[in-house]
Amino acid sequence: MPLVHINGTELFVESFGDGPQTVLLHHSLFFSGEMFRPQIDRLARRYRCVVFDWRGHGRSAAPIGGYDVDNLGRDSLGVADAVGAERFHWVGCSVGGVIGLRMAAEVPHRVQSLFVCGASAEAEPIEKLAAYESLLLDTFAEHPERAIDRLMPILYGAPFLDDPKNAAAVARQREIILSCGSARVARAAAPVLRRVDIRHMLPHVACPTLVAGGELDGANGPRKADVIASGIPGARLVVMPGIGHQPNAEAPEAFGEMIADFLESVEA
Repeated sequence: MPLVHINGTELFVESFGDGPQTVLLHHSLFFSGEMFRPQIDRLARRYRCVVFDWRGHGRSAAPIGGYDVDNLGRDSLGVADAVGAERFHWVGCSVGGVIGLRMAAEVPHRVQSLFVCGASAEAEPIEKLAAYESLLLDTFAEHPERAIDRLMPILYGAPFLDDPKNAAAVARQREIILSCGSARVARAAAPVLRRVDIRHMLPHVACPTLVAGGELDGANGPRKADVIASGIPGARLVVMPGIGHQPNAEAPEAFGEMIADFLESVEA
């Protein structure tokens, strides 16, 4: 199932594995479903893993609008409907995690469990919002190569960036970000950056939840993860030492095992 007409646009959807339970994996800004490829190799042994590219990202179409968090949630539910998943486990990184928090609170009969990483339940403070909008909507939109060196330390921890053995992996991450389409990123980033505070929704998340965060996350650090975990009844919190905002790339095997262990604990 490549391009599927969902919620007024065309979304690229892929499925891996044929387990009896479905895991929907939701990527972050700049990336696509491909960011989870190392984790899918682990998870697809036991689950049906469904990934899709956000509108305006990867191989999906890039409509003019519809990039607010509410509508991205409708896109996600449309993907679940398209693959016949009435209930599913949600794995989301960064904004993918923010959308997951909303969906778990708003449609609890659909979300079987919730794994969020690098997310925030808070609105961006005005100082940070202004800095991000300058970086993404101005500099990156016009000259991505001038913004990339400022973006990398926000998205990745220093141990990953500075270790010579990671040179090829770091270069690959830079390439992905620079090739994602600056105009597309600006269109998608604007409503995401101005998302509303959803801390009031956290007590309504009733499914098993694991909240993960990188110790060195420059976008949404451990305090943001603690706020989420503290607000959700029974949620677990895991802070990954020496890891930034992208554990899928910085520690791919360990991240895959963490997700798998959580899902298996939910089954048990």
